[in-house]
Amino acid sequence: MKHYILVLLAMSCVNLFSQDVFRYHKSSIYSIMLKHENQEYCDELVSCFNKIPIPEKFNNHNLPIRVFKAGILEESDTTNSANQKAHVDALLKKNAIGRRLVAKWFNFSKAGTFNPQMILERGYYNVSAEDVAMLMRSYKTQDGILYDAGEELIGHTYVLVNDIRYGDKRSAKEKRMSVAIGIGTALSVIPFVGQGIMAGAGILTNDYSGFNVTVTSYLYRLKWDKEVENGFYQLYYTATPNAEKKQAFAKDKELFSLEYIGDYTVHSSNSNFKGINGREEQIRKVCTRAIDKAIAQLQKKHPQFRVRTPLLTVSPITAQIGLREDVDMNSKYEVLEVGESEDGRTTYKRVAVIKPKKGAIWDNRYLAEFEEDYNASIKATEFELVSGSIPHEGVLIREID
Repeated sequence: MKHYILVLLAMSCVNLFSQDVFRYHKSSIYSIMLKHENQEYCDELVSCFNKIPIPEKFNNHNLPIRVFKAGILEESDTTNSANQKAHVDALLKKNAIGRRLVAKWFNFSKAGTFNPQMILERGYYNVSAEDVAMLMRSYKTQDGILYDAGEELIGHTYVLVNDIRYGDKRSAKEKRMSVAIGIGTALSVIPFVGQGIMAGAGILTNDYSGFNVTVTSYLYRLKWDKEVENGFYQLYYTATPNAEKKQAFAKDKELFSLEYIGDYTVHSSNSNFKGINGREEQIRKVCTRAIDKAIAQLQKKHPQFRVRTPLLTVSPITAQIGLREDVDMNSKYEVLEVGESEDGRTTYKRVAVIKPKKGAIWDNRYLAEFEEDYNASIKATEFELVSGSIPHEGVLIREID
């Protein structure tokens, strides 16, 4: 069965050196929310979280259920009341999240069969008949292809568990005004985006700065090494229905595990709500920006979580990352040339180092177009060369310390 997958992968591989094909492997992410049912705005936070898109730098590996109950907080214990890690560890294991992520990678069916279609789609795309014919005559080995797919794709699957807690930091005056027009006591008074709004409420909504959240994001990585890979193929993988293997796979809660990477807490700052006429959009803006901030900081703290981004242009040097990814004047990026080793594994060779150009950082934060200092003319961040040279189009950049 393993040979069958190798053949499919070989037939679907891309010529990395083709001028018309650009390929790079994205990490995959499953984003979860912990909800606090006894806290104000719980339902609104859940609704908004489910509408927050996965950042485009990642492949969407979400499972059907994305919202789970938070652990019970001991409010009197100020040192541990916000720490949900033990609860998250238990939650991920109890729900066999590691196994479910693998099942999604291999399109596990109700009949108990698997196939590598998702690996092909995410790892090798823009395939032409000429590419396939060329590759079948090339030196690229089947073992290299499988190693590439496993290490570069499955082994870079992450779970981000977001503990989102509402914190009302409005002044006493703001709270009294909210009650007066029904914001604080009746959400239905403030319509969602796309509906009309009464004049008095609209003025307060535009200037409203009291909705704050604290988001602690716990990051995990799917463990996928040779032991796990071999166990999966030997014990469970089948392209034809097999009731015994199906049942055994469905009960396995040990082979597929998640490794804890780290966590980061963001306290949202007062947001500018100008141009936003609905509470739902307000909440979504605050939560989206807080989660984006957590992801950016987790990438800074944990190099294995850092993403590679293609350069948009070489002259000038531009890339579509910006304030959403916490790019600032102190950021530095290595420029990576994509290649392959003799056995067919993807390689990344540093050829240059770049840094953002002053006054040219793109504001790509959620709803940034309503910010007072938003510069609509900047569509990507422009960089300047620190060292090395950029040989051609189709290179990647990755943040470095």
